[in-house]
Amino acid sequence: MSSQNEQRWATRFAAVLRSLKRTGVGLCVAAAGTVALTGAQASAQAFPDQPVKLIVPFTAGGATDVAARLLAEKLTPMLGQPVVVENRPGASASVAATSVARAAPNGYNILVGSSTLASNAVVPGSTMNFDLLKDFEFIGEIARSDLIVVTSSKTGVTNLRGLLDLMRTQRDKVQFGSAGVGSSGHLGGELLKHKTGTSALHIPYRGESVAVADLIGGQTTFQLCTPSSCARLVQEGVLRAVAVTAKKRSSLLPNVPTMAEAGLPGVEAGPWWFLAAPKGTPGPIVDKLNASLNAVLADPRYRTRLQELGMEVEPQTTPAAVRTELQAEMDKWRPVVKAAGITNN
Repeated sequence: MSSQNEQRWATRFAAVLRSLKRTGVGLCVAAAGTVALTGAQASAQAFPDQPVKLIVPFTAGGATDVAARLLAEKLTPMLGQPVVVENRPGASASVAATSVARAAPNGYNILVGSSTLASNAVVPGSTMNFDLLKDFEFIGEIARSDLIVVTSSKTGVTNLRGLLDLMRTQRDKVQFGSAGVGSSGHLGGELLKHKTGTSALHIPYRGESVAVADLIGGQTTFQLCTPSSCARLVQEGVLRAVAVTAKKRSSLLPNVPTMAEAGLPGVEAGPWWFLAAPKGTPGPIVDKLNASLNAVLADPRYRTRLQELGMEVEPQTTPAAVRTELQAEMDKWRPVVKAAGITNN
């Protein structure tokens, strides 16, 4: 709306208020508005006056769950109420996201969201019954992780060029595993194929650790996996790392080149996590949660602990940045999903 129109509407509104005041109605309207505003402010100032739940879309024990529990431990004294983790796995994180989207917008049910929600949203036939960008109030980013491209020692591949040559010359024999259809490892593999014009058959598993076991056994050729699952195996020589799908090298595997350093720029993939509340959660509550989150992210001990899990932390996160990043994820993965023919049908 232009400033001229805004001024015109403001003038009209003021005239209506003057008219209402002369009849006494304006006093009632003003009083009701003041009471509502005061009530909302009081509610926000009192928040929290009961335990806060962090809803994690994955099973207990994984990297996301551990990170959420470390966060909950740090947030508890800051908020003055217990912050507890509740695991609600299922449907590629949609079960947890749906439960939070439908919860009361009071700040007591917070989603530990994954960036895979954005990529899943662009898959044709998606069963997500919520709008990722419209049904949440974003609080901030928690952490992000790179993916390591690892190969089985049985393949004889020791670098990215060797893997790509194999994917070009043995198109019907190369297979890569992942934690499931739509997972970051799956889409990262499809992005690699899309950027290089190579081929490999995707094998979905029920979890990353199961996929890694078959990779070690030689049933699959390569995998894009998180440092928490693969870094130790690379350090022990069980698996070979040929590249990291990130802008910078992994702190756990500093000798492994990035994709760009290995000669293939533009292939960046990896999960990241954020906090989100139901749509309509009052701004002061979102602001309080965001300030508390940033205080935790600034704690060197917390950052070090997450780095040990293969996660990186960026301080001073904002709700707007999370929304922008999720939109960018959707735009990034839409053509990859289409080229790979991924559907939920």
